Formats: sequence, C-alpha cells, structure tokens
Amino acid sequence: MDFLKGAKDFARNPLGIIALFISLIYGFASLLLDSSAEKLTVAERWPLIFFIVAFPVMVLITFYKLVTKHHGKLYAPGDFKDDKSFLITLTPEEQEKRLDKEVKESLGDDETPDDQTRSDLTSNASAPVNNSSEKNEIESRLEEHRRFREELRDIEKAVIKSISSELNAKADENVGIGGTEAQFDAFLQMPNGKATFLEVKAIRSLSHGFGMVDRLLYNAVVADKFFESNFKLIIAVVYYFDESELARVERFWKRRVEKCPANIELRFIPRNKVTSA
Repeated sequence: MDFLKGAKDFARNPLGIIALFISLIYGFASLLLDSSAEKLTVAERWPLIFFIVAFPVMVLITFYKLVTKHHGKLYAPGDFKDDKSFLITLTPEEQEKRLDKEVKESLGDDETPDDQTRSDLTSNASAPVNNSSEKNEIESRLEEHRRFREELRDIEKAVIKSISSELNAKADENVGIGGTEAQFDAFLQMPNGKATFLEVKAIRSLSHGFGMVDRLLYNAVVADKFFESNFKLIIAVVYYFDESELARVERFWKRRVEKCPANIELRFIPRNKVTSA
C-alpha cells in the first residue's frame, strides 16, 4: 500500500512518471538477479550484471539531455506557485532567430536574403564574379537586412521601456510560455494580476502590413487558453509611412483583432515618435 501511495505521488507530473518507470525497471532487474543468481548460468548472469551497471549511466545521460534541452516539459501545472513561473526567458539563439523572423515580416520575404544566399555569398567571396551587379544587389540587401535588424532591436527596447513606464510595470523581455510555442517581446508585471504581454511590430510599407497579424493572433489564442482567459496582449504597431495612409492598415488589424477571442489592445505608433531606449 505504501508503494502504491508513493507511486500516486510520483505520477503527478512527467518527471515523476519517468522516475517511477526507471525505479521499477531497475528494481525488477536487481530483484531478479538477487533471487535467481544461483539458478542462472554464467552466460545468463552477465547480461543482467551489464544492465545493472550500465543502466544508471544511461539514465544520467538521458536526464542530462532532458534537463538541458526540454526542462520546460518535465513539470505539471501544479508544480508552479503562480502563472509567472510558467514563463521562460528565450535563449540568445532563440532571440536571434525570432528577430530574424520579424525582420523578414517587416521587409517582406521576397526582399530579405535567405540563409542559403548568405552562405553562397560568403563561400564564393574569393571566387571570380561573373555578374557584379547581382553580387552588389545581394550585398546591398544583406546590408539593409543588417541595418534594419539593429534598428528593430532598438525600436522594441524603446517601445517596451515607454509602455512599461506608462503602466508602471516591470518588463521581462523576450519571454515564452513553457510547454507552448507562444513567444512575446515582453511580459509586464501588472498589479492587477492579469498576465499581460507586449508585442512590438514594425510595418515599413502598406503592402507588408497585412501578413504578420495571423501568427501573432494565433500566439495570443494559445496564451489566452493557457492562462484560462486571465490574459491580455498589447500590440504596439510602429509604422514608417505617412499617417494619412494608416487608416487602411488600421481597419484591417482591428477587424482581425475583433474576431480573436483573446483580450488584445492595439496601439499604432509613428516611427518618428519612437526614441532610442
């Protein structure tokens, strides 16, 4: 009965289930070797001995990979004291990858050199160039990508600082929600206890203002379900074009947001009003 009670406690989260499974396997193997050692031949004992010796090493390696690569999936919701405990800070690699996606959204996929183009340009840097104009064009696009990437990073920091100061809330930047693919530019620690996130988007032209909203709203729906509707997302759209051209993009975004079940606040900010953080 004590074992069953302990097993019930273990089975409350994935980490406990793994530990229970390992304990059972190792326990059965040890029990079998101990009770049947005299009846087993030398050839039959060796596989059990090898298993008992090697199994802990394999478990150690497996747990190392789980803890370092997938630690967010090892716990159940009941293991956390509050909603903030579900937040994870994105690794530098994840942050850079996410920033690249946002640059492509803002510039348009057809205007941003892909990784293969960059690789080809780097690997062929010393080779004869048959089409210098093509190379100059690629280099120009790469330079534009690099400049805008740095500019977008500054814009995000400035907007996060401005809105968090306005709301008198501490901001945790570049966060994700454990166990989901939802990621946002910042989590705002609001006094009302509502899980409030901030996402900054930059729109360089009217033609690029329509394609980036769907993925963002999908993340909002995922987060809203995760927090059981105790969720709010502030979307700050920084636009580069003239304010007289904003109305069409604004109507489109508002229509899409109104259809989204999550609590979303839209803000449109002209680029010239965003100062460095």
